[in-house]
Amino acid sequence: MDLRELEFDRTQDHWWWRPGWGPGTRYLTYHLTFEDAPALHAEAERLAPRLGALDHVDVVPVSWLHLTMTGAGFSTDLGEEQVAELVRALDEDLAVRPLVFDELVLSPEALFLSARRSPWIDALKARQEAAVGRIDGPPSGQRFYPHVSLAYFSGEVDVAAVREAVRDAREVEVAAPRHSLIELGRDDRVYTWRALAQKPLDGR
Repeated sequence: MDLRELEFDRTQDHWWWRPGWGPGTRYLTYHLTFEDAPALHAEAERLAPRLGALDHVDVVPVSWLHLTMTGAGFSTDLGEEQVAELVRALDEDLAVRPLVFDELVLSPEALFLSARRSPWIDALKARQEAAVGRIDGPPSGQRFYPHVSLAYFSGEVDVAAVREAVRDAREVEVAAPRHSLIELGRDDRVYTWRALAQKPLDGR
């Protein structure tokens, strides 16, 4: 699998606090999660020891692998009816196909698997944005590129060593991700969450 490197001079700390965030902050968001993705788990676990041996590389545990989709708002800003509206959006049926991760990307803050673009995931993104729009006005219009981070950087890393660690990375297919509304936290240099509602998606 090819490794594409974005343009940057050096890597940087991913874990700086974005506006509104701090220790203990929780945020509601739609993600695809991968509880039932053995091929993805296996490839991530195969690469993890190499990546984890490098300074300033925080490997994502397989239980927390995710594909970020659409943010809804901080948990302190959302009431019960707004959350219920977000949950209802999970009930809509959608014809899906397997997700294919066929490229690795090295960015200033992370190393991630990039998913081949598919019409169904764009349709899912549009449905999520419509649900968020019903509770919080028009969507932000933030650019969407479906990907799963294998590691985040906490400082300046040895880019050549990262290249070597993933030199034989393999293409991965995921047939059955879960469409999840989660309450996300990012304490201790890892994204973790509590699932509020989930719907299995099966592209087989």
